[in-house]
Amino acid sequence: MKIKKLTKNQNQDLYDLNVYAFHLEDTKETKQWMDDCMVNGIAYGAFFKEKLKSSVIVFPFEVYYRGRILKMGGIGNVSSYPEVRGKGAIRQLMDQALKEMKDQGHVLSYLDPFSHRFYRKFGYEITFEQRLYEIMPEDFGSFKVPENRVERVDYEDQKEAIQSIYEKKMAQSIGPVRRTEWLWNKKFLPSDKKKVALYRDEKDRPKGYLIYEFTGDGQNTFHIHELMALSGNAERALWDFISTHSSSFEKFLYTARSDQRLTHLFEEASLKQSISSSMMARIVDMEKFLKQFPFKSVDQQDFWLEVSDDTAEWNNKVFKLSISGEEVSVSTEEKAEVGSHYLKADIQTWTQLFMQFKTAAELHFEGSLKGEEETAQAVQEILPKGTPELYDYF
Repeated sequence: MKIKKLTKNQNQDLYDLNVYAFHLEDTKETKQWMDDCMVNGIAYGAFFKEKLKSSVIVFPFEVYYRGRILKMGGIGNVSSYPEVRGKGAIRQLMDQALKEMKDQGHVLSYLDPFSHRFYRKFGYEITFEQRLYEIMPEDFGSFKVPENRVERVDYEDQKEAIQSIYEKKMAQSIGPVRRTEWLWNKKFLPSDKKKVALYRDEKDRPKGYLIYEFTGDGQNTFHIHELMALSGNAERALWDFISTHSSSFEKFLYTARSDQRLTHLFEEASLKQSISSSMMARIVDMEKFLKQFPFKSVDQQDFWLEVSDDTAEWNNKVFKLSISGEEVSVSTEEKAEVGSHYLKADIQTWTQLFMQFKTAAELHFEGSLKGEEETAQAVQEILPKGTPELYDYF
């Protein structure tokens, strides 16, 4: 078996593999999707007797993290022909992909798993969750909007305003993708079904948008794909716009951030809610990640953080993290000083902690974050508060 970076000459072989592995129809739309993946990503293939049998595509993205931009490698199109499954091809492809991501300066990697257990072998862990609301027509009440400033628009005509709202809303969040033009185009596929509404304030400034679609049997479900608001007025106005459709649909579906509550909008309603696991993530390069992380400004504190990583051996180190005011320094040490603030965990645990999916107290209680409870609490206090959120898939 040989691992190679694929070229345009192998596009057809990669297309055939993906069509077979994912049970896709051989259509013009499928070909366009695969061409877009090749243009926007870097594909790696596993060859058996010079024939492509397995592949992975790495998409070079960036993500927002509390005002900072971090490089992230998105893993997609992980595929194999059945006859080579279990022969280690995906293991070697993932090893190669992680090495390439490290070389390119990516400090994080995301993927959408078909199996959480499978991708834990490569250091990934659940990092994002979603809250799904099912809202019935009778749940809608008054949203106390003084004036209707929402109108249906064409995305192409208003994309600058829509993209600006997203960027402003997400810049201080934890983990959402800094969308490329390709990701924006993906968000609106199929373009003949997705609809957009835009809110402007009293000074005619765009402050919120809604992406939605009519789905289900008889188009009886109002599906909210994305609702972004820069103010409370914008949020209420967009929900008021949605409520004007209440007599025409049997239910309304809305996928939100895992901790997003709607009780301030639906004061009398008992909304049906469910939480589901979403994308997995991992830290690719712990040292670079720590150096770029937006730690809180505190008086002089030193921590020794030990990492175990079965896939990315370059992370298997003890890192000394020193913070003094706005100054942060990271170095590698042979071992922690005696009596120091020392914690040890695998890369999955560190990922969940720094991405704010779980607190240090939760991870310490579970036993995955090892060390003194006081040290775990001290580390938690230097992390910015927030909940990871993600609205893109690849």
